[in-house]
Formats: sequence, structure tokens, C-alpha cells
Amino acid sequence: MEFLSLLCHLLIIGLSAALPLYTGGTYWKLGDTKYILFRNLAVFCLGVWLAVSICETIRSLVLRRKSAADGLPEDRQDGAAVVIAGADGVMPADCGQTGKGKALKLSSMDVWMLCYGAAVVLSAVLSPYKVTAWRGYSEWYMGALSQLIFTGIYFFISRHFDGKQYSLLLGGTALFAVFGLGICHRLGVDPTGLLGGFDIRSWEYDHMLSTIGNINWFCGYCSVTLAFPVAAFLKAGKRRIRWGAYVISIMGLSLLMIQGSDIGVILVAVCLFACMLAGINDGGAFRRTVALETGTAFLLAIYGILRKMLGERAWEAVPDDGFARALAGWQGWWLVGVLGLGLYMALGRMLRGEKKERLLKRIAAGIMILTVLAGIAGVLLFTLQGSFEGGWGNGRGALWKVSLQSFWQGDFLQKLFGVGPDCFAEYIYSAVAVGELPGLSGRWAGTVFANAHNEWLNHLVNIGLAGTACYLGIFLTGIKRYRRYLPGFLALILYGTVSLTGFQQVLSTPLLFMTLGIAESSMKGEIFSKASKNEAKAIQ
Repeated sequence: MEFLSLLCHLLIIGLSAALPLYTGGTYWKLGDTKYILFRNLAVFCLGVWLAVSICETIRSLVLRRKSAADGLPEDRQDGAAVVIAGADGVMPADCGQTGKGKALKLSSMDVWMLCYGAAVVLSAVLSPYKVTAWRGYSEWYMGALSQLIFTGIYFFISRHFDGKQYSLLLGGTALFAVFGLGICHRLGVDPTGLLGGFDIRSWEYDHMLSTIGNINWFCGYCSVTLAFPVAAFLKAGKRRIRWGAYVISIMGLSLLMIQGSDIGVILVAVCLFACMLAGINDGGAFRRTVALETGTAFLLAIYGILRKMLGERAWEAVPDDGFARALAGWQGWWLVGVLGLGLYMALGRMLRGEKKERLLKRIAAGIMILTVLAGIAGVLLFTLQGSFEGGWGNGRGALWKVSLQSFWQGDFLQKLFGVGPDCFAEYIYSAVAVGELPGLSGRWAGTVFANAHNEWLNHLVNIGLAGTACYLGIFLTGIKRYRRYLPGFLALILYGTVSLTGFQQVLSTPLLFMTLGIAESSMKGEIFSKASKNEAKAIQ
């Protein structure tokens, strides 16, 4: 069990630190480069876990038979073979309520994960596009094999994460590096040399960011990883960890505002909204949410000054096809920061007042701020390009309409299990006339739509109603089950937000399943701790 815990931390370090930082020295085929690293790392760790589990299961059965043959009492057999509980990958800390080595039952999240994996396998088996269904579409690789690896990551980490934080701290260090490089890129400074071969007016210069790549991929990456420092700042007990998390959090929130993809701005609003909800019954967390807003505003104001000082390279480093340039050059960030600082100080005084009065004032302030944030998010959604049915969201509206039509025209079996994991392009271009698909010009002329640019519609076409329902079950169960584990709760909310206009990819989806595994491990440990306390009371 100690070895498997170390292997678990190796996988977490690989996913949270090595995967986002590794580029191979170029942006060319960066998705392929990162996917190969992910696949090799995950298959190695999961393969070793499976081999060790099989060996331990066989050894446990031999020990049990030997104990029975030696005439040991039944309670001695159970007590002596504690390793049996670990044979299925369950840590001793998760073992049963009676202390006799019985493992905890499958949780609701475990069941939904198993159902999702089964739906993916059935979809791939029934798919007419056999190779694509298992391996995934070319240069995308989100087929059945990847989906099964995702669920394997969840089960491995949920059974063997021992609660030690060193792997997550390394991931946080990598996140600081990613955000630091991203801010440098938005100032026209390129410490890594990844932008060295591009002209300052090229698409890559202002749309490729840090060691992550495309700005849409960056938003997906942040939707999971940003949950950890934000949660640590709101809830961590140690001041050193809290303020380190604060620096990383405001760097990430600021970068999401200016990175170029409009969904990033909405992601910031949703993140702060969720943090305020978490702080309704916790005055300290509520006040720290205001500190996040204040620090983000001041950092954006400082960025604006540096951008003016650095001139044209910094100006061209921000995309001009969204809200990024307007937000990067806005002069009002200083005012927002000052107002936020004043509110932060006022809330500090409120928290020292009478309990009832403090609660009423905190809720009133929260409602006002949440209303403003909801209004900003609504304006951003309303003012996206074009109409919903046609050019909305750079053609997403038309693509969604075609995706729904393609889903409904399938037979019952196809509606239930889809056309196969990651087979969207294979199916859509054979089922729909090319003229019905949204047209793209310029750089993207002739580009193939490999997915629906909406994860839920994409699943509906690929793995059908069964797979989509199981995937939705994972989200709904996680939001309810992990509401006390803030990183898991925030990651589900933020990833769910990005999924409305995005898609599964190697820098976000594996990290989501990793986070769910850590959250589930936390829940199982909490259940075991309560069971142990109850048992101790009964003995006393």
C-alpha cells in the first residue's frame, strides 16, 4: 500500500506538473506531444497498479486458504489478512466499519464512473467507426481508450491518495510557472523562446499562451487547476500556504481576463460567484473572496502600466478578436481595486461586530456583489458575435444546431449509445451536407469540425443518451458529494462552465478525473474517520 501511494503521487505530479510544463521546445503539434506524455505516464501507473492488485489478490487468497487449512478461527482469518482489503486497491484507511478488513461499499460516484465506462465501451463496440472509436479522431485522441484511462485515474487515485500534500504543492509550483510565463507572453516577453519563430502580427503570437498552447486549451486547463489555489486561499489554515495560493490565484484570474478567449472572463465571474456562495456561512472566506477580486484588479492595473512601457510588442501580444484588449487597456482597474480594498476593510470591521448584525451585513454585501457579477456575465454572453442560430460564438450556434439535427436523425440504438467515442467528425460529415455546416474563412478555411464545441452535445452524438446521462450523473453527484471539499466542488463548477462552449482535451479532462479521485479519497477518509470514532465510543 505504501508503494501504491507513492505511485499515486507520481501520477499526480505527472499530470499536474510535468504535463502542463512539457512542450518539446515548440508549439508545433503540441497537442500530440502532451497526449503522448499523458498516455505513457497514465498507462504505466495504471498498469503497475493492476499488476500489483492481481498479485496481492492471489497472495491474499493463498493466505486465507492456508489459514483455513491450519484451523485458524474465522475472526483470525479476517484479521490476519488485512491485505485482502487492499487487493482491490482500497487503502487500509478506507477499510470497513468493523475493523475486520471489509472494504467500504462502492460510493455513488464510483457507480456513476463504472456506468460511464460501461457506456463508453458499449458505444465503441457498436460503433461503425471501429478504429476511431477506440483510438480517437486524428490529433484529438479522445476515444474509448482515453475515456477508460480517465476513469482508471479516478479509481486509482481515489483508492491510494494518502492525503499528503507534496504532490499537490509541486503542481501548484508548476501552476505558478505557467501563469508567470503567460503574463510574460501577454507583455510581449518570451522567456522560453516558444514564440521566437513567429511575427508579432501572426495568429500564433497572440493566441498561443505559456506552455499550454491555444487560449481555449488554456481556459480548459485553468477551469480545473485554478480550483486548488483558490480553495487553499479561502480555507487553508497555514498562513504561508494561504498567501502563496493567493499570489497564484490572482495571477490566474488576471490572465483569464486578458488571455483572449471570452469564456475566460465568464470563468472568472463564475469562480468568484462560487467562492461567495461558499463564504455565505463563513465570514473569513467571504472576506477573502473580496481580497481575490481586489488583488486581481490591482494586478490588471499594474499590467496596464507595464504594457504601455513595453510598447508595440506588448500591444500586439493581446488578441483583438474579443474583449481582451479592452480589458487589458481599461483605466478603471485602479478604482475597482480601491473600492475592493475599502470593502475588504469594512468587512473586517463587520466581522468583529455582533453575530446577528455581521451575518445580515455580509449577506447584503454578498447579494450586491453577486448581482453585479451576474450582470457582467450576462452582458458578456449577450454581446458575443452574431445571432445564436448563425454566427453566435464564432459559428458555434450553427454547429450546435447541426449537431442536434444529426443526433435526432439516428435510429434508436444510435440515440442510446451514439456513433462511437470521438467519432463526431466521422459521422457529421457523412450525415450532413457540407453546405449546412458553418463556413470558416481565413486561417481556419477548410478546417474539419472534430467536435461540437459543446462537450454535452458532443457526448450526445458520440456516446448517446446513455453515456451523456452517466457523465451528467458524475457532475451532479460530485457537486452534491464534494460540497465540503472546495477544490472538487470548484473544479466541477468551473469545468462545467467551460464545457458549454469547449471540449474534452488532454490538459483539462485528465486533471478533472484526478481531482475527482482526490475528492473521493477525502470523502472516504472522512467516512472512515467517523466510523473509527463511533467504534471507539462503543468500545469505551
